[in-house]
Amino acid sequence: MTEERTTTDRIARRVSPGNIIAIAVGLALFVYYVQRVGVGEIATGIGRLGWLFSAVVALAGLRFAVRAMAWRACLDGTHKLTPGRAFQAAVAGDTLGNLTPLSLLVGEPAKALFARDCAPISRTLAALTVENLFYTLSAALVIAGGAFALVMRMRTTETWWLASVALATALICLILLAHVIMWRRVRVASGLVEFLVHRGLATQLVARGAEHVRSIEDRVYKLYPREPYRLIKLACWEFSFHGLAILEIYIILSLISDVTPTLLDAFVFESTNRFITALFKVVPMRIGVDEAGTAAFAELLNFGTATGVTLAIVRKVRMLVWMTIGVGFFVSRGLSVRRTIKAAKTTGVVNRESESSFGTTQGAVIAVMTRSPDSTNPPKTRLASVVLDEHSRERLHAAFLADVIAVCETVDRVT
Repeated sequence: MTEERTTTDRIARRVSPGNIIAIAVGLALFVYYVQRVGVGEIATGIGRLGWLFSAVVALAGLRFAVRAMAWRACLDGTHKLTPGRAFQAAVAGDTLGNLTPLSLLVGEPAKALFARDCAPISRTLAALTVENLFYTLSAALVIAGGAFALVMRMRTTETWWLASVALATALICLILLAHVIMWRRVRVASGLVEFLVHRGLATQLVARGAEHVRSIEDRVYKLYPREPYRLIKLACWEFSFHGLAILEIYIILSLISDVTPTLLDAFVFESTNRFITALFKVVPMRIGVDEAGTAAFAELLNFGTATGVTLAIVRKVRMLVWMTIGVGFFVSRGLSVRRTIKAAKTTGVVNRESESSFGTTQGAVIAVMTRSPDSTNPPKTRLASVVLDEHSRERLHAAFLADVIAVCETVDRVT
């Protein structure tokens, strides 16, 4: 009982008063804009879609599939995460992320929990971290490109242009910095924890988690794709995601608006959507803020407030369709949505609670006994006659060891 109460208190602290205020403001904005435009006009706009709404839903499904393939591309070595299971996990995780104010804190761990029978969570969660870094970079570039596209569309050179350039430059620099850190394996998180521990500034809990943080960094760095073809493939998946979103918006605008849209208009709307999604992740389904932001840009681009609100609501209906499908994926596997949310909120990694949520026992542990590649005694001495350079033998030993660990990580229910 005490442990259950502690868990509940921990979750409650994560849902802060700010989250509640943001949700309330979002609901108020939604009601305001629906009343301002009128339910009848919105219904008329949605009715113009007709059977093509199924095409909008299908495009959203393709976007889930693309993100799922990008996730799989971040998994190195042998694994059993099929495209179908990755797709189901992506839809299920997105469903849980949209249902709560915790968004990524719930959605991403839920994907790993959903696919835990295909690959260990320690691998899939680290791969999701890498994929999200690439997605964030692509989204930042889309937002920056949208700002420039809006400048071209409006043909303005006001100070807003300078602010847009500054914002775009800052976004790109921050995301590129994150990738440089990954590429050079700079231990930012574990280094900060160790610094706090050595200075006596960290709590006992933080000190105990230092090794765990370092372990997560090791997994992420290991999965970060360094081969050019893998980097290109991953970038193509991410930009395909945004390309499908632009196509979706273009189709919707062509049907619900009296103004003929261009692909540049659709690109501006998509960049706006990415910006709203990034800024208001704490608001479930971005209710209200999506309508307000899209309506403002629709008015700015001379499409009218009604078109902007209708576009946002069509996206919400499409989102509800896929959320229903996501709940169906949980039910088909005999999983509990409530327990999955609870497990993802509590830790975001494997623990006894998340194991019991999926009706399985605690995983086994495989220990690999080997000499350290960095030890004072050089490894692979029997290869000295063939591989003369000691440093080359150390690298060969490290590569053999990495292969053994990769094989061990593919065994079911092993951490």
